[in-house]
Amino acid sequence: MKIIVLSCVGLLAFAIAPMSHAQSHSKKAELELAATGESFSVGDTHFRIVPSASVRASSATVDPERDVVVAGYLLEPAAATPARAKRSLDAGNAAAPAGAENLAVAVSEGGLPTVVAPELNVYFDRISVLDALIRDTGGSLLYSSAIGGKATIGYGSVAEAIAAMKRIQGRAGVAEVSPRIIEAIDTAQ
Repeated sequence: MKIIVLSCVGLLAFAIAPMSHAQSHSKKAELELAATGESFSVGDTHFRIVPSASVRASSATVDPERDVVVAGYLLEPAAATPARAKRSLDAGNAAAPAGAENLAVAVSEGGLPTVVAPELNVYFDRISVLDALIRDTGGSLLYSSAIGGKATIGYGSVAEAIAAMKRIQGRAGVAEVSPRIIEAIDTAQ
């Protein structure tokens, strides 16, 4: 009798485990399907913005088996209310809740979710181009290294950063420009 009860409990645990793992996969799949916004590349990796997703600071109540968590942020596939979803679509990224620092969600071609900051990493051949880039795009200089040939320019939103990226690409003295991603990790374990 004990063997039957233990077998039933074991089978039940075995049946429930994939369901919780499937929830995480379903949220990740929802993010992939909703990735219909602007696209960009960082190196050889291509990403697409998820306009309806929201980013908020992760908390102790987050379940890594159920939720999509990247770099300490909880990524929700869809905005909580229709009005919020419309605002996020209009702005190009989700309204920034406390702790989310005006961040957006993007998904790589391989399906990995990432958090996108409202900043651009600019790699340049000549530092003299930075002043013009900042002035022409309305950004603010957050970091620069003439020796490394890299600068980070900040913007008010991810949508502004993407628009600025399009204006910067191909300009003389700019080797590469891309939005700053916070982290892209595979949440399926």
